[in-house]
Amino acid sequence: TNTNPLEDALMKQLYPPLPVVLVKSAMQSSVKESKDIYRCPVYKTQQRGPTFVFTAGLRTKAPPSKWVLAGLALVMDVVE
Repeated sequence: TNTNPLEDALMKQLYPPLPVVLVKSAMQSSVKESKDIYRCPVYKTQQRGPTFVFTAGLRTKAPPSKWVLAGLALVMDVVE
């Protein structure tokens, strides 16, 4: 499996690509909480809020609070 954690984007890179991610559904009670996992919101489009789909657990070396403050989210369809 790929264990690469989240990293900061390069300068002036507004929408850095994310490698293909395998998504599996699980009951919320069976999801393990961990200090090295950022619970990242995933949206259909750049318009956040009503387009929320699910929360993805992404590995991180930094505290998850860093990504919360940065407003990190995954967007399935980016219109540039």
